[in-house]
Order: sequence, then C-alpha cells, then structure tokens
Amino acid sequence: MSAVRDVLRENQDIYLVNEGANTLDNARNIIDMYKPRRRLDCGTWGVMGIGMGYAIGASVTSGSPVVAIEGDSAFGFSGMEIETICRYNLPVTIVIFNNGGIYRGDGVDLSGAGAPSPTDLLHHARYDKLMDAFRGVGYNVTTTDELRHALTTGIQSRKPTIMR
Repeated sequence: MSAVRDVLRENQDIYLVNEGANTLDNARNIIDMYKPRRRLDCGTWGVMGIGMGYAIGASVTSGSPVVAIEGDSAFGFSGMEIETICRYNLPVTIVIFNNGGIYRGDGVDLSGAGAPSPTDLLHHARYDKLMDAFRGVGYNVTTTDELRHALTTGIQSRKPTIMR
C-alpha cells in the first residue's frame, strides 16, 4: 500500500475510489488526500459493490483520472463494469489487492464435501487478463516496484488499466 500512497502523493488531482474489507480500512488509514471531495468510498457500513460505479461516475463527471483500489471480493461484485470503462475509454486505473477473499478467506469447508469456503477466493487470480477481452491494459504485478511502475503508467496513460 505504501507504493500506492507514494504514487498518489505525486498525482494529487486524481479521484480515489476504494472499497473492500481490509483493503478499505488500509487505504483509509494509509493514503492521504490532498484535495477535498476526491475520495469516494462506501462510508461507515463497508458496503461492497459500489467501486466500479463510483469510478465511472467520477471519471465521467470530472474528466480527471480515477484510481480505484479494490479488494478481491469487492471487485467481484461489480468488476464487469470494466467493460463500460473500456467501451468509453475512461481514464480509470484499478488496483486489486488479493488477500484470498473476504477478510483473507477462511478456507473452512462448511459443506464437508471438499468444497472451498464461500469466502475463500483464488489467491493468484489473473485479473489483468480480464482487460484483454475489452482492449484495456492489464498488469500482473508481483513486486512493489512493479506496482509503482504500473500505477504511474496507468495514471499517465489515461487508458483503462487494471493491476493485481
């Protein structure tokens, strides 16, 4: 999250959308905002699924670049809105933090049939590949330096971009 914080400090005109469980809490505590009314999140109750809609709305109404910081579970609720983002070529950069599910996923098999827990998501999902279908830009980042580079490039390009 420090790499994201540092890049956003250098790009103070962006709008920031963040949602998720841990991702929302961490982004609120770590990433400062330098201009008023530039952070959009779910508020007190931690509702998931608003992120992509907020990102689209902020981009269309402001014309400014938007960075959406998403938890993997939160992205699952409205992630297919990346098609809309790509169709209108909106300057939205999406960063997905993958902690394996809601509050890290619990891995507990409640059914007793060897099924994964409903809160346990794929740890190595390639969200970047989703952008191939819609002609956006995707990055599969594995280091802090790669994250910093991908985020900077995504913001500067003003093209629909996603990274995990």
